[in-house]
Amino acid sequence: MIALRLTFEDLSRIRFISTLGADFESRFAEVRFADPRQDVFAEWRRKVKRRLRGTNPVEPSAGTAGSMQNSFTSPSEGSDKGFYATAVEPFWGQIQNYLQLVCEVGGRTIVSGGVGSVLNNLHPAISWDAPVLRVNRGPHDREIELTGEGLVLAPSLFAANPLMLNPRTGWQGTPTLVYNVTPDADTAAALWQGAEGGPALSELLGHTRASVLESVRVPSSTGDISRRLHISNPSASKHVGVLRRSGLVTTERKNNSVVHRLTLLGEAVLG
Repeated sequence: MIALRLTFEDLSRIRFISTLGADFESRFAEVRFADPRQDVFAEWRRKVKRRLRGTNPVEPSAGTAGSMQNSFTSPSEGSDKGFYATAVEPFWGQIQNYLQLVCEVGGRTIVSGGVGSVLNNLHPAISWDAPVLRVNRGPHDREIELTGEGLVLAPSLFAANPLMLNPRTGWQGTPTLVYNVTPDADTAAALWQGAEGGPALSELLGHTRASVLESVRVPSSTGDISRRLHISNPSASKHVGVLRRSGLVTTERKNNSVVHRLTLLGEAVLG
């Protein structure tokens, strides 16, 4: 358990960033790749294994990234570049945009619900009871008192657990709390499209739903989509609902109408 004691200045300087970068994610991806579970990363593992068989490199060990799971630690030196090129780089555009979306949601939540509502909903292992932020990680208890420089919150796709980075290794010299986010199955399927994209999108979503996604490149109402694609309003509404729950489309009310538009993840999927 890590207990972070935040001052008023720290609370006023909490900020989100979307990612600590592709190399950072790649180190955790090595650990995820070695995990045999059938989870939302299973399809990614299958694709990576096929790519690795094609290039025949030495598969990564979990040791490098494993050392990063220690609390308030520094990242180890760079991950295997061959593994990055095979397992992360082809999917990085979608991953980056997904993490950006998570970051933006966090920022909006701070504005609408306050810092407490964000800190208590980052991750099941993270809890806020002013003035202490607790990160339930590892068997050893440790208390860290921040000194007004603030706290950076950074989502991670591949990290298995939350972890703290100290000012020396955190983002721009600031203590950084990395919290892992897990996409739902539909969003994960879109992430693992990677560079394959194109016609595979219709296979994944179905022709009509892929067309609905394409149609909201221009912000559109349900009626606009219905007319454009020659489908009924209920059908258009149903497809938009699925895309919205998958994180590909967002819906907002504008004046007296409802408008659907692509999220960053949706833009990344379409390319």
